[in-house]
Amino acid sequence: MPQRFHFRLVSPEEAIEDPIGAEAEDVEEAQAEAVAAIEELRTQGELPEDAGEWHLEVRSASGVLLRTVQLA
Repeated sequence: MPQRFHFRLVSPEEAIEDPIGAEAEDVEEAQAEAVAAIEELRTQGELPEDAGEWHLEVRSASGVLLRTVQLA
């Protein structure tokens, strides 16, 4: 049964919340979809190749941190 996951891009100076999130079967699928979206943003020039200290948080629908993915 699909679950809703939310994503948060975080740097030392700011955090960008994803209020809508995405449905996935499990946290691995949610992480894979998020990483693919980040690569698409890089391809479109909206995210630099060197994302420095940015990381992506994958959270449950209730806000529990499930995974952290470094973008550098």
